[in-house]
Amino acid sequence: MSRTVQGVQASATLHEVAALLAAHGISCAVVFEGDTPIGIISERDLVGLVASDPDGWHRRLAGESIRRKLECITPESSVADASACLAEHRLRQLPVLTEAGTLAGIITQADLLHASHLWLEEYAANLERLVTERTAQLQESEQRRTDLVDLTVHDIKNWIHAVDASIELVAEDPAEAASLMPMLRHTTKRIGTLVHSLLDIHRLESGWMPMRFSEVPWTSVCGPVIAEAEVMARAKSLSIPQTGHTQAIVRCDSALIERVMLNLLDNAIQAAPEGSCVAIHTEQIDGTFRVRVGNRGPIIAPDVLPTLFGKFQQNNGTQRKRYGWGLGLSFCKLAVHHHGGDIQAISPFIDGEGVAFEFVLPPNPEQATAQGTLQ
Repeated sequence: MSRTVQGVQASATLHEVAALLAAHGISCAVVFEGDTPIGIISERDLVGLVASDPDGWHRRLAGESIRRKLECITPESSVADASACLAEHRLRQLPVLTEAGTLAGIITQADLLHASHLWLEEYAANLERLVTERTAQLQESEQRRTDLVDLTVHDIKNWIHAVDASIELVAEDPAEAASLMPMLRHTTKRIGTLVHSLLDIHRLESGWMPMRFSEVPWTSVCGPVIAEAEVMARAKSLSIPQTGHTQAIVRCDSALIERVMLNLLDNAIQAAPEGSCVAIHTEQIDGTFRVRVGNRGPIIAPDVLPTLFGKFQQNNGTQRKRYGWGLGLSFCKLAVHHHGGDIQAISPFIDGEGVAFEFVLPPNPEQATAQGTLQ
């Protein structure tokens, strides 16, 4: 909006109007009847009047020379409103009047073109910034995806090597077969867990995995997982004590929660120092079921904790070896969230050391997910 606007009374001559436009270098003037604006006279109007009456145009009055009904907008009107008004009435100028009827300025087609140009420049800059940021995010995500595939293949190869080594031992001494069976079962199940986690993460994210909720004893969910984990725990002289409400009845998809526990126990056993323990504590309050799996291993840095559950996140160095590469934790987060619950990592866990993973299941997961708590 241009605030450099001049007005003339309706009784002024067109000669006076032309002099006013020339003196101020403006293209139009607003015509007033007293304090009320009644129209606009522009340079273009003057040229037309001069052409139609070369000898007498200068004596004509401004109020009698107005060609169009006055259309105005308020200072609160948008650029879109002003553009629409100009287009609807085929105008080139539009006065801006306050609620009190005071002339605040004038909007011209040139003003609107300039405003549109500035908006487009800003939009283009923001779009370019957004595209640059999104491209960087996609490149980073793709790199993490590649790293995840490499690490997954690496870990599966390690488990396969363990199976090959066991087979060679059995070939050399068949009497060792019975002692190696627990380790072989764990190894093959671990490989299966890796593959299923890759598949189920995609299914959970896409909403393609049906949830089968039922009320089950917690012992039936946790018992088989602990029995399997104890096989690997014995190799490090670890104990797996349980405390709290171990006899609770829980409403959940037992297959998914069993695999959540398998992932958490597997991580905890890897991280726990030899001769220590992996503690499982459960609480049930008003139907809400809370499970905590903790160990006394090294703490996880505060800046790493928020990234542990990312699909393509992995920890580096020593922490990566102890806590895996995040695929299992990503599955745990999705599985718990599909129950309408939540999961978090706590570190330090006890006596300034260790890590605990704690998840919460609501009493009615179907209702919780229907109400939008699914994340």
